[in-house]
This record gives sequence, structure tokens and C-alpha cells, in this order.
Amino acid sequence: MLVSGQTLTVICAVTKRVLLTGGPGFGKSSIIEEMERRGLTVHHEIARQIIQQAIETGGTSTPWQDIDLFSKLVLEGRIDQFHNSLNNTSFYDRGIPDIAGFLKKEKQSISDELWKLCEEHKYFRLVFITPPWEAIFRKDPERKEDFVAAIRVHKALESIYSELGYQLIPVPMGSIKQRADFILNHPGIRS
Repeated sequence: MLVSGQTLTVICAVTKRVLLTGGPGFGKSSIIEEMERRGLTVHHEIARQIIQQAIETGGTSTPWQDIDLFSKLVLEGRIDQFHNSLNNTSFYDRGIPDIAGFLKKEKQSISDELWKLCEEHKYFRLVFITPPWEAIFRKDPERKEDFVAAIRVHKALESIYSELGYQLIPVPMGSIKQRADFILNHPGIRS
């Protein structure tokens, strides 16, 4: 009970979920790893983990074998990541709307359920997007897209995030440190 003249101070912790998106191979994971080295809370690309596990176990949960199963597993992982970030600023290597972007690139339908989840699970209004950068692009066992396909992914992601009302902020080309600094020093990110 407050006595006359006393002030009640309530401190509300805020969860800020900052996304990094863009086509595959344009530097997102390297930037996220740099942020992790700096002691920040990060969430790594869940799709890469799912693909690695499928390759190791001989499973079919890859986008080139079973896009529906792959998308379901990625969605579950990204929802878990979303809910496991409370009361701080967290940085994500892709978010739930990326699933819709990849489906759009593949000319697959985006279910009403997926779209609703994208709308219900809101990230910070500024979404950082790594532009196509051929000099750093590399294919690997988890990344089957060539550079042209990666650009198509990038364009589909731009479309989806814009449609969901996010403001896309292109991350300038430069060293990993410079790119991480750009994001971290952007107005509103660390306040």
C-alpha cells in the first residue's frame, strides 16, 4: 500500500526482436556470429541446422526433397526462437516471414495460417536486409542456390517484409565488423 506522497515506480522490461534477412550467401550468418562474439543475444539460422541434421541422418527434411516438411520444421524452430527471447534485445538470422519469402520464390502458396503467424509474431519494425553481393557468395552442402536464385530469394523477401509493413534497411557492403556496427549503431536498436 502506498502512503500519501510516495511514488510507485514500475519497470517494464522490453523485448526487442531485431531481424537480419536477405538472400542466402549475402553475409547474414557472419554478422550474427560477430554479434554473438560481442556478447549479444542471437538466434542462429534454424533452417541450416535442419538441413545439416537431414544430411547427417539421411533424412528428407531439406527444401529440395520435401519443402512442406522442411517449412513445417523451420516454422516450429522459428516460433520457439521467437518465444525464447524475453526482456532484452535479440538478433535473429531470419524470422518467421522468411518462410513465406522462400515459398513465394518457389511459387508455392502461402497458407492463411502461415500469414496469420507472420502477423501475430511481430519483430522490431526495422528489418535489416543484406543485399546481393556476388564477391562473398558461396554455395555449400546446405545452400544449393546459385547466385541468380539467391537474388530471387532476396526479392521475394523484400516483397513479403514490405507487405507485412516492416521498414527494410539495407546493410552496406563492408567488413563483417563494419556491417555489425552499422546495425548496432542504427537509431533505435540499442535504446
